[in-house]
Amino acid sequence: MNWSPLPPAVAAVVAVAVGVVRRIPPIVVESPIEIPGPGALSLYTLGGRAAAFVLVYGLLLGVAYRVGRRDGDAIDAGATTLATAAIGGIAYLVASGAVVLWLGPNQRWIAAVGTLGSAAAVGVELAIVAFAGLALGRSRMRG
Repeated sequence: MNWSPLPPAVAAVVAVAVGVVRRIPPIVVESPIEIPGPGALSLYTLGGRAAAFVLVYGLLLGVAYRVGRRDGDAIDAGATTLATAAIGGIAYLVASGAVVLWLGPNQRWIAAVGTLGSAAAVGVELAIVAFAGLALGRSRMRG
């Protein structure tokens, strides 16, 4: 059976975006730009979360749905899901690690463990969304 590289590729892009979006408050606080106040920081954070939601549940789910609908049983959903989890988790780890290194945390071990745990969680989340999209696409193709 074949696996589709499209959902893992989209998951990589989504994971990088999510990795940066989750770190918006420290990025804004540590950057030299001046923010108008706490309301602006809240607005940036909520806007970033909305963008991450749209990327994960709109873009990734939509791409996985289209792959499942187009290729159906010719695609190995397990292999595609596993690749999505691995690539998404690694992309998130790299993006988050780069942001954490740029910010220069005081407690490197705590930041490293937190980033590893978050990367695993994001990889699993992206895999579940990709699997759901593939399964939904397959079911719509048959019925």
